[in-house]
Amino acid sequence: MQIDHITEHILKGGAITREEAWLLLKLPLEELRVSAKRLTEEFFQDKVELCCISNGKCGGCGEDCKFCSQSRHYHTDIAQAPLKSVEEFFAEARHNYERGVHRFSIVTAGEKLSKKEIRQIGEAYRKISGTFKIQCCGSLGLLDKEDLSYLRECGLTRFHNNLETSRRFFPQICTTHTFEQKVETLKVAGACGLELCSGCIIGMGESYEDRIDLAFTLRDLGVVSTPINILNPIAGTPLEHQSPLGEEEIERSIALFRHILPHTVLRTAGGRLLIKNFYTKLFDFGINAEITGDMLTTRGLSIQQDVSDVIASGRIPALIKS
Repeated sequence: MQIDHITEHILKGGAITREEAWLLLKLPLEELRVSAKRLTEEFFQDKVELCCISNGKCGGCGEDCKFCSQSRHYHTDIAQAPLKSVEEFFAEARHNYERGVHRFSIVTAGEKLSKKEIRQIGEAYRKISGTFKIQCCGSLGLLDKEDLSYLRECGLTRFHNNLETSRRFFPQICTTHTFEQKVETLKVAGACGLELCSGCIIGMGESYEDRIDLAFTLRDLGVVSTPINILNPIAGTPLEHQSPLGEEEIERSIALFRHILPHTVLRTAGGRLLIKNFYTKLFDFGINAEITGDMLTTRGLSIQQDVSDVIASGRIPALIKS
């Protein structure tokens, strides 16, 4: 099937099949780029959204995710820190709001938070959402319906839980919780009225088939935002010696996600410095959002730098206007 036919089918509201996704994978990269760019411009115009994350509770995590420097199963140089105060979260949200960032996400280490911690985060969301136009997001582990409903009442609008990789490959990356637990948490969050954000880390040793499978799972879940992390190997973790992905493989993978998830915001996330020399090229392969500022335990790019790069690429940074 020709790429033009697939592109037109998507533009008219259609969805591609797994077989068509495999056909796309075999096409010349330039053909994929042209099609992905056309889809992004049709459904999102030329605006690039910025969001930020706060490392709300760092280190000491009991999970064994093989990419993560915060796991206590591994020997990394990441210091443990308790949950930030309401005032600390509020100050971070203010800093980003004043610079036009759309979304402020609190991210915490660990499978679950205590009820006391949930209430503290809820107080922060209530104060932030009652003061600024910035949207409140959260990546807070495997929460239940009660906690998710409470946080939504406090101002949480979007819940994030990365599936990381495909159902098949997931046990190679984590054994202390399951892919199914993550999927169920996302479903509960959706049932509570929260928008869903979920994505991946590419470059952990997974195949293109795993990436395609994950993209279709995300489509079935109805996610509205998908962060695409590039593995940044951390010393002391099991993946510290993983070979980095090449530029073409990153571009091809993002284009595949754009064709499978044409209406989903695709954002660059972790690994920003690994792709800093070509990340604006990724706007032509389907990226239309960024996590700006630092990541959880690795450096990112400043808001000012991201805004400048977006403008230089010919796009428009979709900043909040006070």
